[in-house]
Amino acid sequence: MFMAVTGLIPSHATSLSVSSSSEWRRLSDKLISHKEIKERHPRPVNKRRVSADLLEEISMESLRRGRSMKKIFLSALLFPCVLFLSEGFVFAGSPEETASRVANLIKHIQQSGFQNTPESIAVTAQLKEPGAVYLALREAGRKRGEAWAEEGSWGENVELALYEARQKAKSKFDLRSENNTIELDLTYDYQNVPLDNWAGRLSNLTVGVYGLEVIQRDGSITRIGPTSMIAANRNFNKHISLIGLPNIKRIRRFKAHQILVPLGRPEETVLMYRGNRMVTMEDVHQEEVRKYAESLADWLVGQVHKDGRVTYKYWPSVGMEADSNNMIRQWMASVSLIKWAKYRNFADVFDKAERNIRYNLENFYRTDRDLGLIEYQGQVKLGAAALAALAILEHPERVKFRNEEQALQRFMDHMQQEDGSFYTFYPTTSRANQNYYPGETLFYWAHLYEVEKSEELLEKFMRSFRYYRTWHRENLNPAFVPWHTEADYMMWQHTKDPELKDFIFEMNDWLLEMQQWESAAAYPDTQGRFYNPKKPGYGPPHASATGVYLEGLVDAFRLAREVQDKPREDAYRLAIRRGLRSAMQLQFRDEVDMFYISKREAVRGGMRTTVYDNSIRVDNVQHNLMAAIKVLEHFEPEDYR
Repeated sequence: MFMAVTGLIPSHATSLSVSSSSEWRRLSDKLISHKEIKERHPRPVNKRRVSADLLEEISMESLRRGRSMKKIFLSALLFPCVLFLSEGFVFAGSPEETASRVANLIKHIQQSGFQNTPESIAVTAQLKEPGAVYLALREAGRKRGEAWAEEGSWGENVELALYEARQKAKSKFDLRSENNTIELDLTYDYQNVPLDNWAGRLSNLTVGVYGLEVIQRDGSITRIGPTSMIAANRNFNKHISLIGLPNIKRIRRFKAHQILVPLGRPEETVLMYRGNRMVTMEDVHQEEVRKYAESLADWLVGQVHKDGRVTYKYWPSVGMEADSNNMIRQWMASVSLIKWAKYRNFADVFDKAERNIRYNLENFYRTDRDLGLIEYQGQVKLGAAALAALAILEHPERVKFRNEEQALQRFMDHMQQEDGSFYTFYPTTSRANQNYYPGETLFYWAHLYEVEKSEELLEKFMRSFRYYRTWHRENLNPAFVPWHTEADYMMWQHTKDPELKDFIFEMNDWLLEMQQWESAAAYPDTQGRFYNPKKPGYGPPHASATGVYLEGLVDAFRLAREVQDKPREDAYRLAIRRGLRSAMQLQFRDEVDMFYISKREAVRGGMRTTVYDNSIRVDNVQHNLMAAIKVLEHFEPEDYR
């Protein structure tokens, strides 16, 4: 699916070499001695330094002797190194070429160490651009040492930072181990940030793309690279708050080439964007979506504990489970487990789902008279009851929990009013969260209608449908759309009522306006998410939101195809593909995007909340898993194109 930077010698690259021992001696004579560097720097630094002017002087002397630049070669004593150059001795290349040159440098150091030899000079000189470098040594995700270096070229600073990071490592760091990696930020494009508007230039959207440099009034400098911000899961506000704005004299932000070098396979060095690899639209195809869904399911199934409890939230950067919880999302996780078990016919997952239902009922279910309630922290929510009933209804062992389901049904009936509206919290008459809980209730009723075909149930459903159709038109919000789309489509399949069809199209045509694509081109890893920055009241971007919108859009797509509405079918299909791209970008998949994770099996397959917030919440996974199942069930191979 993804490509590492493996082309260490680009087809257009030219090799340079010094062809005589006299030129080698001239190189050695021009080097700054180790003693001189130690006098200049009060810390251990690299032994060698060579200027671009000297290398140009060597090449021009060779040309005067009648040699073509393309035929100049550097003999390698210990390792066959090359120096990539374009015509005219221009070292600067693409970010991919920069990553390749870093890989060459690390590989050379692995084999030859920090040696003052002509080929060492040449390899270092591949990275001649001046700029500060951040380097971290990681052992199976754990940071063992780190350093900044800033006084030379990128190549020199990589060596210096590597030398210092190894000195700082508490234990010997093996530069050849398969478990070890080097994380690098090669910084450039420093920009001043006004102190009176720093938040406007350092929004969450820039976390992991830009790094932070803070100069304090006492003269001290704090610099945090973009990969460090991703690894720590801290935004700019957190870092600046820790320093204290009154103590700050100047703030700058900077970009960086983010490079990950797997030390067991340096030829597989990866150029990262925001600490990850980009998922492209070409990656959104049937086989990749299948793998994506299986990884989501593996994570979710793995979160079911022996007693049936499901992990609600996990902090990957610190390897800890959060103590927060939410029963609506917990019951939706139960539903998702059952949907996956049905899709793959996994008996063991059905067993885990049953254990989970029992745990939730034993700990959060109670009755008031004949009403079944789901209570958490003193609150009884309509949506929690609806999704608890749905989990029971969907499970093959439904009969075991029949009494609880019937009591929950009575509670939902109790909360519905004559006009079709719902009270949403019990025992109050609160109507909060109208965008969520009524739709979740109709979603359950639509499932129930599939097995009972009750005219009374259909009447209740349509009464609420008509009330909330009017309500939504007066209170537009994207959160309303997916729950009602799914419920309405299920009922339309039985009734073919044009009111249901028309409202599904009305809702989802409007929802498409919320999806970012061209407007997100400056930050391509966010493309395909659903977010309207002009309407903050609609909520922030979130993996869970993307997943639930996709669930509804797949049903809208199916409806458009069934009624042969080709323009809508194509529009919804494109939105689904773009949404999948965004969702797949958020999944923890391999050792690249988990480069800073030590407890990887607790994370693998899970989904970040956003590209700049790596916390995994259970609804991030459950909604996207159910959306992926729908796509796999209803997309033809050509629909992915």
